[in-house]
Amino acid sequence: MKRIFILLFISIFSNLFCQNSDFEKAKSEFEKFIFSADSTKIQNIKNQKFENIIGIENYYHRITRSIDFKLSESIYELRFSYPFEKRYVRGRGVKIHFYYFSGKQIGIIIDYDQYKNELKKVSSKFEYNIQKFIDKHNSFYKTKFSINEFINDSLLNTVYGDYCGYSGEKYLTQYEIELENIENSDKYVEWMKSFNLEKQMWGFDQIQYLLKNNLIELEPEEEKIYNHIQQRNAIIETCSGCTFGIFERVFKNK
Repeated sequence: MKRIFILLFISIFSNLFCQNSDFEKAKSEFEKFIFSADSTKIQNIKNQKFENIIGIENYYHRITRSIDFKLSESIYELRFSYPFEKRYVRGRGVKIHFYYFSGKQIGIIIDYDQYKNELKKVSSKFEYNIQKFIDKHNSFYKTKFSINEFINDSLLNTVYGDYCGYSGEKYLTQYEIELENIENSDKYVEWMKSFNLEKQMWGFDQIQYLLKNNLIELEPEEEKIYNHIQQRNAIIETCSGCTFGIFERVFKNK
């Protein structure tokens, strides 16, 4: 009985190892191409010949937009398929962020779809001058963020907008924080300081609500950030009922 258990354990472990090994080969080859690519080269990825990747499907350019202080991003989505166990085919969804500072490419983040019971897989590569942007952000917003906060904020899967989806209900919480609550005003200010444009808008939205109801007054530095978000009027991912993936400016009169 013990021998059967050991053989079964070895078999399961070997299968998992082979599956992970097959994916890692495909992932390594995929990243070698992406980290040497730009927004022009990636448009031809379907014609790229790979050894460990069978095909590229669902290629989609989501958005190119300005972020802050001469930083812009282009976001692409796709799915690549790869062989495993020499008999089957598996696929993996990927989101790719290209970053440009003053028009020059300075970094890439590759965000892989997460399977059940799997650790999050993210790979990134940045030039040294990403620090110039982070320094500008920290100086204006009075923060002490690093490249790690930039990556984490960039990968937040956030949509700015109420009444999204089939139910069409108003959000009562965001980022596990209750909305429209004066006790959370400091949190809303923190959101306005994020690298993530959608999170900034949620912060602006909540501060705007509290201001309109005469529940708070902003400090001069907070007011500067609040006004900056409105005047910059960045392109934000939002929704319209059941339709997601809409990118538009929030303030229509700008």
